[in-house]
Amino acid sequence: MTITAKRKKTVAPPLILASASPRRAQLLTEAGYRFTVIPSTDRELTHRPHSIPVELWPACVAFCKAFAIKAYARRDSIILAADTIVVIDGKILNKAANRAAAKRMLSLLSGKRHRVLTGLALICRNQRRMAVAESVLQMRRLSQSDLDAYLDSQLWRGKAGAYGIQDERSGHDPFVRLISGEWSNVVGLPLELLKALIASLDNYSHPSIRANPANC
Repeated sequence: MTITAKRKKTVAPPLILASASPRRAQLLTEAGYRFTVIPSTDRELTHRPHSIPVELWPACVAFCKAFAIKAYARRDSIILAADTIVVIDGKILNKAANRAAAKRMLSLLSGKRHRVLTGLALICRNQRRMAVAESVLQMRRLSQSDLDAYLDSQLWRGKAGAYGIQDERSGHDPFVRLISGEWSNVVGLPLELLKALIASLDNYSHPSIRANPANC
């Protein structure tokens, strides 16, 4: 008589998105991830200490977001947080607080090449992962009518640098051309980098949190 041991089913750890961004949630959903949204309620860091390079700053902010909800998450959860900034001539552009700030940002970017940096942070048990993705873009020169029309559209709200490359999906001119890097990074969540970070976690060589029954 042969006794065959029943294979124990691997249960995927829950993925938690520590962000209220609908664009990040949409990217995760379109990529096939299963996740729960628990936004960090801590005040977001906006002032970078001089000791931290610009290129590392978004990862530091992302880690603070992830750590802020650690107490509310299951112990085996993978907590994901992200932070996106636009950088031009060494100056960081975050989200515009109002129309006037958005106009200043777009005027600064008009006709110029700039970078978009998104920092990712993962926390899973005692494991920590942090990394930054970079994309380079060129914005065409904007006329006054271009500025006014885009500002009137309100699409600048909630976006680093006061614009979104994904606006073209809704029929609006995004003004920018991607030169290098991930398109999803400019939207706010570099999917290739995320995949690599999750794969680097011990015991989670590939995200079984993907919504694919073959991975469960």
